[in-house]
Amino acid sequence: MPLSARKVERTALVDQVYEILKERILDRFYEPGAKLNIDALGRELKVSSTPLREALARLTAESLVKAEPFVGFAVAAMPDSKYYRDLFDFRLVIEPWAAAESARLRSAQTLPTLEAAVRAMGGSSLSLSYRRFRDFSDADDLFHRTIMTGTGNAPACKAYEDLRIHLHMSRLYIHREQDTESTRAQHLAILEAIRSGHAEEAAQHMRDHLILSRKKLLD
Repeated sequence: MPLSARKVERTALVDQVYEILKERILDRFYEPGAKLNIDALGRELKVSSTPLREALARLTAESLVKAEPFVGFAVAAMPDSKYYRDLFDFRLVIEPWAAAESARLRSAQTLPTLEAAVRAMGGSSLSLSYRRFRDFSDADDLFHRTIMTGTGNAPACKAYEDLRIHLHMSRLYIHREQDTESTRAQHLAILEAIRSGHAEEAAQHMRDHLILSRKKLLD
């Protein structure tokens, strides 16, 4: 078998293991603090330790898993309410600014991606199951990251990306029923303001969206 084919197969296997473990963590099949024993998981999933370790390393980088020397892997603790409030405070500073900048610049790459993300939201849901929730969450993540990218500001994009905002938000969203159509309408309002080049309006719609999200999730 060619080396390139083996690499593709290995990558696909790591992706599958990663998705299985991520789903179990977000669905609370594994509670925060639960130990993740590589040998036991290998027997259950019928995979070697290599793809398991690679998947767990990815989840560790995303702050869903914690790795401790000489102890092993465990599900990371849920961030406390102060962390989430601080996260929203940060988002309320950077994301309205980003929406305004994206509206001002209106790069050729930004609008088609935002439109595709909003369309994807129409066919998925924010439910209490990660498997059903994932498509909406991915579209939401794409929408917000694209607006950040649309600013052309590399340090701001790096700061936003490093926070893994949507992974943390998923741990809140997935246990609360949400009004999908209302959330999609808020994104559509932001998109229309960016498409029209109305920077202040885009910033205000983003601010309103984040304030409503914070209220639904934390109040």
